[in-house]
Amino acid sequence: MKKRIFSLLLAIVLCIMGVIIPRTEAKAEVISEDIAFSDLLTDDALIGYAQNQTWGVYFSDGGSIINKISSTKVGAGGVTNANVKCTVKVTVILERRNSDGGWGRVTSWNQTNTNAYSVVSSKSVTVASGYYYRVRCYHYASTDTSSSFTNALWVGN
Repeated sequence: MKKRIFSLLLAIVLCIMGVIIPRTEAKAEVISEDIAFSDLLTDDALIGYAQNQTWGVYFSDGGSIINKISSTKVGAGGVTNANVKCTVKVTVILERRNSDGGWGRVTSWNQTNTNAYSVVSSKSVTVASGYYYRVRCYHYASTDTSSSFTNALWVGN
């Protein structure tokens, strides 16, 4: 049931951003071996999932999403789900890969719901073409916390 709610909320985020995830195989391009995550991808949309904290009472699950809208625009967002009604929050951070291999913050925002089971937030952001972008999210459900991130998405012509 929780997985269905999570899937439904991610579908809502995708609808808000005006895209449908294409069913194409992702193409990986490894830039260097010192990357802190698996691959840099050229797919049109990527999703990252937060792991359930076994010691938590409130947090259920959460996720991050990034999708390419055009060669100069991405959709970014996140969702946090709780097991019980409480204060739920998601912090969404859009980052761009620098020439030195590090990541720099492009923008970030928070969304909070009180006495709720979930919170969803997404935005359309204008970005520079020719870079890799990723989304990191921090998820809060009362006193429980978790995080999620996407792999990097190429945004270019």
